[in-house]
Amino acid sequence: MIWFANNTGKNRILDLEKKLYKPGKVADKYDLLEKIRLELDRLYRKDRSKYDELEKALKPNTWEALEDNWTLWNPVPKSHAEWIGPGEMICRLKPTHSNYKECVRLGFTQCEYDEHGSPDFSKVTFPGSVVDISDLYDSLSSQNIQKRGGSPNSLQEIAQMRMVPNLKKVIQKWAKESGNTVDFWEWRNALNLVPHEDTNCRTMRLVYRPIHETFKHRGGVANSINIKNHFS
Repeated sequence: MIWFANNTGKNRILDLEKKLYKPGKVADKYDLLEKIRLELDRLYRKDRSKYDELEKALKPNTWEALEDNWTLWNPVPKSHAEWIGPGEMICRLKPTHSNYKECVRLGFTQCEYDEHGSPDFSKVTFPGSVVDISDLYDSLSSQNIQKRGGSPNSLQEIAQMRMVPNLKKVIQKWAKESGNTVDFWEWRNALNLVPHEDTNCRTMRLVYRPIHETFKHRGGVANSINIKNHFS
């Protein structure tokens, strides 16, 4: 690929940038920003002059949003773990990690991350818990997206209530066997599950707490706030 032949590559990036400033969904704008970021990453490694040219061509506001994305791309752990595989995108825990035994119990001692900094939690996702929450990123304020701890108008509260219909039978079975009430929050806490907002600003799922705490990541909340702060 001849990136800047007749400026077609540069123009393509600038066309993507224009779409960021038009009305649209948070998830779609996140995709656009990531396309730009990934191309800049490639140019930074392969051709710094073209990278520098694009840095000057993009709007300061766009560049600020990109800087936030680069800052957010910081999966951990960095200690008591080794990073392996192509591009060192697979994190494998060492036995010295404080959560190693719990992760062994859950059968998940290594986690693969994609180019967006998103961990693959599919193997430790509770079945039936994945819900589409892309509309919440669009409709809720940044304040309500960031709220934690059961705030009634928060993204986390509303999103988890969307899981209940799919999990109703599971929760009822658990309540009968354990002698507890049929309550989503009691069931979730008893199984040590926590909500995880996927990086793509589209979905939420329940994953096991030790896994979520061990394999840190950027998530949909941080990414959506970045988009709303710069392109609303």
